[in-house]
Amino acid sequence: MAINYITPHQTLGSHQYAVIDRKLVSTIPKSWPVIELILPVLAPQAHLYPWLVPLRELPVQEWDKLMTALTRHSGFRSPEKCSLLLSSDCSPEHVKSALVNALYFKDTQHKGHILRFYDPRVLFHLHWMLCPWRLYNLLSAKDIPRWTFWLDGSWHTLEFLESIAGKPTENAGIPLHQLAYCGLINQALQQLPGCADMKQRQQISRRLEALLKQAEKCELPTEEDRLAFALHGMVQREGFWKAPKMSAFLQQASHSPNLYRVETGGWDETRWREMTSPQS
Repeated sequence: MAINYITPHQTLGSHQYAVIDRKLVSTIPKSWPVIELILPVLAPQAHLYPWLVPLRELPVQEWDKLMTALTRHSGFRSPEKCSLLLSSDCSPEHVKSALVNALYFKDTQHKGHILRFYDPRVLFHLHWMLCPWRLYNLLSAKDIPRWTFWLDGSWHTLEFLESIAGKPTENAGIPLHQLAYCGLINQALQQLPGCADMKQRQQISRRLEALLKQAEKCELPTEEDRLAFALHGMVQREGFWKAPKMSAFLQQASHSPNLYRVETGGWDETRWREMTSPQS
């Protein structure tokens, strides 16, 4: 099955639905026809979950105003009203049902989790973290074949070109342990130069994930330490943590929360060369 980013992105005005993150957008015009995307059991927390807006039901002036704002938007901050558009020929109720089902999943211990797929940063990671069969079914791609979102300063369209055949692979589940890295990967990406090329951004994200795992193997005790380690790994030589002096320092840092982050924050290039030299 092909799941690809298309170039250029799909024309914004050709989408049928918008998804609005209510944690980022607290109010919208009263004339907008909004549908709450929420499981009945979570209704008391509805304000934390997104709205679905059938764009064809918007008043013409409001639709023109929204599309103009989204099309002209620039910079790295997300558009003020919406950063996710969907293409689907299905009814609003059908799309609502599909998206609500994607919101919630259970792990192998039958513990429930909320999946913020409507956050472009999370949707981007789902594309490379999940097997194609799982992603296709999670997002009901048969009914919603195109997802256009704003990320790193531009719009991108993720397109599901064809239905998947056969059975799911062995790793078809939602990798909860891997999704746990999304937050730190996103923090690291914010400190790196912006990347509009989604394939390159994916490669960088995979590298950051591997470095965060290595930081755990080095037993760095805090997220701040592990984040600093991952960022260093993007600019230092491969396996820098194996150098004798660095290895000794990491052993010390594993027993002192934030020691790694604080100490390395004051190192200059000469100090880094000294610490990562393969010669003791």
